[in-house]
Amino acid sequence: MRSPLCAVLTLIALTLPVPAEARLVRLDIVKREVVADGQSFGIAGPYEKLTGTAHFEADPADTRNGRVFDIRNAPLNARGLVEFSADMVILKPVDLGKGSRTLFFEVNNRGRKIAFGRLHDTSSKANMNDPMAPADFGNGFLMQRGYVVAWVGWGADIAPGDHRLTVNFPVAVDFAGIPITQRILTEFGDRNFNGATPPTLPLSGGPAFKSYPAIDIDKAKAEAELWVVGSDSPRPSGPQIPRGERVADEDWAFARCPDGWPGDPSTTDICVKGDFRNDRNYHLIYRATGSPVMGLGYLTSRDFVSFLRHETTDAAGNPNPVAGLETTLCQGISSSGMYLRDFLYQGFNEDERGRRVCDGAHIHVAGVQKLYLNYRFAQPNPFTQQHRERYVPDTNFPHQYGVRGHPKTRLPDGILKRPMTDPKVFHSDTSNEYWQFRASLTGTTEGGKTDLTEVPRVRRYLLSSLQHGSFKGDAPHYGLGNRQCEQLTNPVHPGPLLRALTVALDDWVRKGTVPPPSKVPTVGDGTLVAPAALAWPKIPNVKYSGLFNGSGERDFGEKVIGNAGIVEKLFPDVIYPHRVLVPQIDSLGHDIAGIRHPYVEAPVATVLGWNTRRTEFGGDDLCDLLGSMIPLPKTRSEADAAGDPRPSLQELYGDRAGYVKKVEAAARKLEAERLMLSEDVEMVVREAAESEVWK
Repeated sequence: MRSPLCAVLTLIALTLPVPAEARLVRLDIVKREVVADGQSFGIAGPYEKLTGTAHFEADPADTRNGRVFDIRNAPLNARGLVEFSADMVILKPVDLGKGSRTLFFEVNNRGRKIAFGRLHDTSSKANMNDPMAPADFGNGFLMQRGYVVAWVGWGADIAPGDHRLTVNFPVAVDFAGIPITQRILTEFGDRNFNGATPPTLPLSGGPAFKSYPAIDIDKAKAEAELWVVGSDSPRPSGPQIPRGERVADEDWAFARCPDGWPGDPSTTDICVKGDFRNDRNYHLIYRATGSPVMGLGYLTSRDFVSFLRHETTDAAGNPNPVAGLETTLCQGISSSGMYLRDFLYQGFNEDERGRRVCDGAHIHVAGVQKLYLNYRFAQPNPFTQQHRERYVPDTNFPHQYGVRGHPKTRLPDGILKRPMTDPKVFHSDTSNEYWQFRASLTGTTEGGKTDLTEVPRVRRYLLSSLQHGSFKGDAPHYGLGNRQCEQLTNPVHPGPLLRALTVALDDWVRKGTVPPPSKVPTVGDGTLVAPAALAWPKIPNVKYSGLFNGSGERDFGEKVIGNAGIVEKLFPDVIYPHRVLVPQIDSLGHDIAGIRHPYVEAPVATVLGWNTRRTEFGGDDLCDLLGSMIPLPKTRSEADAAGDPRPSLQELYGDRAGYVKKVEAAARKLEAERLMLSEDVEMVVREAAESEVWK
C-alpha cells in the first residue's frame, strides 16, 4: 500500500504541466495531385504533390527555442506557447516504397522554389513555383533518384501571390501588448526598378514583399530621412559605406503615386519628385512598426524537417505522409545558402530532442555571408553587393566553418561547433561570389595572408569562371532592361557540376564514401590574389576596374550578438577591415583553380564571374551578380585586326571536331574525379557537337 506522501507526490506530478516541445502540431494537406501527367521517374515511378499548411508551437522558455530573437516578446496561447504556421509543399513517389528513403529539403528563396533551375536544367519559362506539367520538372534529376522533395515557408516578409511560400508569425509586442517600434534603414536601387524609373515604390522595395509600416506619414513623427548616393561602395573598394546627400523633405513623401507627385498618403509607400534614378541608391531611415518574430523562420525548417524525418503522426493524429525516411539532405542557394550558414551557426540543426535535422547540407553561392534574419525588424531580402545594400549585418565573425579564435578578442567561434548535430557540408561558390560575397574569407584569415585548414566534415568548391546563377538555355543579355551591363551575361550553366556534387554529398552521408577533395583557390599556391594583382588580359572593349565588395568587422550596436538582436547603428562603424581576395586567372581570363566546366576548359568565349555597369546604372561598379561573355576571335587575322591578345578558335581547335574532342576530354577528366556524371558527359559532348559557333 502506498504511503500518503507517495500519493501526494503522485498527485503533484499529475498536475504539473508537461514540458512543451517546439514541434509541428498539425499538418493540413489541402491538395494532392499527381504531377507531370503521371510520367514515371525511373524506378521511383510517378510522383504526387502535396500542398498545405504546417502548424507549429514553441515553448519560449526552452533554451533551444530561446535562440529565436524576440520569441519572449511574442503573444502566447492558453498553454503558454507561441503559435505560428507556414505554407508547405511535398513531392513524393506515389508509391513511397519505390523511393530512396531520402528527404531533399530545399530552403526556399524568397518564397520561391529554385533548385529545379539549377539541378533539373528547367527552363526559365517553366512554372517552378507550382510544378505540374512535365516541362516544369526538366530532367527530373531529384525524382529520378527517388528523393522526397519538400519546401516550407520561413520568410515573414513574403507577400502572398504567384504560389510563393508564406508564413503567419506573431508580431513582437512590449509588456503592454503594443507592437514594438524601431528606427530602421531600407534601401531602394535599380533592382527595385527593373530597368524603369518609377515615381513610387512600396517601402519593402517591391510588391512581392511586405513593408514595415511607418508609424506616421508625418516625417517628424516618423523620425524619417531620405538619403541618396551614387554607390554604396567607396573607391577604392573598402568596408565603409558612403553616406551621400540628404534629400529635401519637400522632395519626397510617405505616399503612393503611380501617376506621379504627390499621390495619396500611405504609411507603406514612398513617392519621390522627379522619379527614382537607376544610377542612384536611396537610403530611407524611419521609425517602423509591426516586426514579426522573424527568427521563427528557423524553427519552421527545423521542426518541419524533423517531423518528416522522425515522426509517424502529428499531434492531432494525422499521419506523416512520408514516414520512414532515413536521411535528410538540405540545400540552400544564394540567400537561402546564407540562411543555412546561419541556421547551422545559431544551433537550429538540432531539434528539441537533440536530434540532427540535416544530415548533409549543400550551401551554394552564399559566399562568406550569413543572413539578416534573426533580428528585430529583420530584412532577409536585401543582399549586399559592391554597388548596393551594404548596410546589412552579414560578414561579422565567424566566417569559417571550423572553430578558431576571434582575431581581436581571441574568443573561439565557428559555424560548426556542435559535433553531435553538425551535418556534413558541401560549400560551393562561383567566381562571382569571390567578387560580390567575399567568398575568400571562408578559407583565409581576415587579413587574407594565410589559408585556414578546413574541418574534416566540410568540402569547398569553386565553380570556376561562372556567374551567380542562370537558367539553362537563356540567351545572354545585358542585365536589367537589357541595358544595365557593359558585356553580355555568362551563359555557362552549372547543372552538370551541381548534380555531381549532389550525388557525392549523398554518397558521403548515406554510404560514408569519401567525397572529392576541396577545389578552391588558395593563397599558398598563388591562385587567390588581391584584385589589383589579377593578371588581366587586355581584351578589347572590356573594362576592368578592379572594384569588389569591400568587407570588414562592423559595429551595429551593443544589442547585436552572434548575428542576432537589434541593429542600432544603421550605418555601422568599421572595427577593422577584411582583405578580400579573388581567383587568379589564365591568359584567357578564366579562373585557374576550382572545378572547370568543360565549356571553361575548352572555351569558345572568355566567360567571367563579373560584369561592369553602364553609365545609366552607375558606371564602373560591378553589375549585380552577373558575369560576362566575350567571344573568342575565329581566326588569328581577326584577332590581330582587333588587337585581341587571346588565341583564336582556329588556333585552339582547328575545327569543330577538334573542339568536340577537347570538350570530351575535359568532361571525361571531371567524370574520373566524380565531378560530372556519365549522362552529363554525354549531354555536354552532344551540345558541343551541335554548337552554333562553328556554323
